[in-house]
Amino acid sequence: MNARRLGCWLLCALVLAACGGKKDEVVVQTAGTELGESDIDRDPLALLPGGFVGLVYVDAKKSVASPFGKKLVSLAQAQLPVPASAGFEPSRDIDRAWVGFYSMQGVDVAAVVSGRFDRAKIEKAAAAQETTPLGGPVVVSTYAGRKLYTVQNLGFCLLTQHTALLGNETGIRRALDRMKEGRVKRQIPSWLDSMLATPNAPMVIGVDLRANPVPDAARQQLPFLNGLETARVLGNFEPPGLNFAGTLSYPDEQAAQKGAASVTQIAQNLDSYGWILALLQIEQPVRKLQARAEGKDTKFVLGVDGEGISRLLDRLQQFLGTPQNRGPVDATTSPAVKP
Repeated sequence: MNARRLGCWLLCALVLAACGGKKDEVVVQTAGTELGESDIDRDPLALLPGGFVGLVYVDAKKSVASPFGKKLVSLAQAQLPVPASAGFEPSRDIDRAWVGFYSMQGVDVAAVVSGRFDRAKIEKAAAAQETTPLGGPVVVSTYAGRKLYTVQNLGFCLLTQHTALLGNETGIRRALDRMKEGRVKRQIPSWLDSMLATPNAPMVIGVDLRANPVPDAARQQLPFLNGLETARVLGNFEPPGLNFAGTLSYPDEQAAQKGAASVTQIAQNLDSYGWILALLQIEQPVRKLQARAEGKDTKFVLGVDGEGISRLLDRLQQFLGTPQNRGPVDATTSPAVKP
């Protein structure tokens, strides 16, 4: 699977996820029982495996209305593993989504999406072996008693008319294993559960690195990752386009002070990176980046220009180009991995 294309597809899925409203009622599945469709639809987040590195939730109505929303919709439609005749439109058909990341060293992603899925139309399009925007036809297989649709190891599984699993094949199978074995329940820390209940928060990001060491290359490029244990971030799509306010937590005050200094240094160096963006005819998009240490935490705020994001998305679309039809990847090649 082409990692850059998967990353692009995930970016689009994140920003096209929609508004949550009230907090979901938590569903717990007991061994030997099968979840009904109403249980699946009531608490989709419970379907995701625990032990995540990162979990992201985004509000699509506000993201689509942002200065770069139309570019994201266009980019998403060009990267989805769904035939055109299925008539699936992310901005119209997706209501909510949560995306879990489960590996720092490789790609292992599972997303659960709430919306409207025309199962009959999608199945007909898949059976016709039409070429998808990813460059190959959908491969249909069966896993854990459910149909799995994949293109080059990226795919989806329709659970109900309103809930689907998306991601790479291993990530989807992890979730299906839990459903098959009666292990469905919310497995997220209380601090993240509280963040997801924050009123009027169109974007929520939680990162837990305590059991997932950060690669050396990442720490060298981003020193604030040294010693970082958790990150809690809320975002919105207000002017200048995309804003974040977050807390980076470290094991001690000294590490937090170093983390704040590292973020501040990034802010001071932004102008020196401008020549690289200038080669791409892109203006430096960061309008605000500030950080300060408070005890064991580093508090930060980040503001990014919406028009700058639009131009970056244009360059990303040019970079990805039109996928080459390298043929389908057998949907049974990836092993199931339990959380």
